[in-house]
Amino acid sequence: MASPPPQLFFSPDVKHMDEWATRTGIPLTSSAEALGTFYARAHRWLVALKAQLVRNHGWRELPHDSRMLFAIECPPLYRSSNGVSRTPPMHLQLPTHASTFFSPERRVQWEMIFHSALFPAMRHSVQPVGDILHILQCLLTGMLVLVKEVDSLETIRALPPPEWITANEGMLIEIFGSSHFRKLMKAASDKRLSFKLRSTA
Repeated sequence: MASPPPQLFFSPDVKHMDEWATRTGIPLTSSAEALGTFYARAHRWLVALKAQLVRNHGWRELPHDSRMLFAIECPPLYRSSNGVSRTPPMHLQLPTHASTFFSPERRVQWEMIFHSALFPAMRHSVQPVGDILHILQCLLTGMLVLVKEVDSLETIRALPPPEWITANEGMLIEIFGSSHFRKLMKAASDKRLSFKLRSTA
């Protein structure tokens, strides 16, 4: 029997993110203003990926909310033999400002998105979904981690594969600059830095 796919976990806990910053050598962004700058530079890329989902993958725009960079949903993945939906539509929203990820009153909203079946089901088969996840992992390392459990051992990954970072070098340098990009590349290429093992026994 095939093992289940890794699950995505959302945690905006700064202490948790700081542990990943120490592990990877990618420092936490020192101020909300600096984080906002990186995130704003990523807007164009994120919106282009949203447009691909709408244009090529059957997603649709949801009513505009000025607090959101975008909000979209896709049709249910599974239907019965007579066409009745067996699962609810999947939603994907991203905020206009990165600081919104850390808002306590919004935590449940983000958990409903990131803990849903969306990313395990689509991050490999629908490229824009995987790209959105990887961009967020680069922007906010440790906030979104992939966790796979096998035989009471969890493998936790906080960064994209190095192949993805290499393939998107130009866009990542545009967002972060060359020095930060080199730190991302170094950490993603070293499994001792980008992965963590944890016993669940």
